[in-house]
Amino acid sequence: MDFKLLLLFVVMLSTIHQGPAAYRDLTCVEPEPGYVKRIYHYVTANEIKNVCPTPTDLILRTGHEMFYTLLCVLLTMCLGNAPSLRTRGKEAFSATFSKFKEWKSRPSRCPHCGTVPCQTKRRSLWKPSGARKRDKANVAERSKAMKLFNYGLELSVVLTNELPRDDLYWERKFCHQFEEKHMMLFPLCIQRQIKYWYPLPR
Repeated sequence: MDFKLLLLFVVMLSTIHQGPAAYRDLTCVEPEPGYVKRIYHYVTANEIKNVCPTPTDLILRTGHEMFYTLLCVLLTMCLGNAPSLRTRGKEAFSATFSKFKEWKSRPSRCPHCGTVPCQTKRRSLWKPSGARKRDKANVAERSKAMKLFNYGLELSVVLTNELPRDDLYWERKFCHQFEEKHMMLFPLCIQRQIKYWYPLPR
């Protein structure tokens, strides 16, 4: 059934249903007060005043009837197509749930280095096996760790295109021997990991 024909049917049905109420434009009718109001008028012997409805009241009543009739028709159509709607609902729910699981299980992008996953989680060769001691040997180890991280960042730029070829990339690329002054060429997450695993003596 066409939706336009359905709306036309609802409008005609509401008009036919509310047509006899047009006499209220000319006739003032007695309202329908509640139980307390009736007792109040009975005790005080006051006359219940007639209420003259306005065209706005008729329009609102017709609109309410049209809305409820349309709602009943839509509910009837939904109940008639319940099996197909249930199947489509299950498919849509399963697709949405699978997308949510994929979104939740995806590796998060690092806010510092911009790679997925973070470079500090990819690299494990630079992590020492012993305790983290503050000695002078850590200076050479820090340069080795910076070199390994430089390889990882270069692969992220060239192979996966995760990072842009900015000025920091070219400075790291043309740096052959990493020293302490080159620490600022790396993202903050890498700097923290290098300082954590290879602390310098105080």
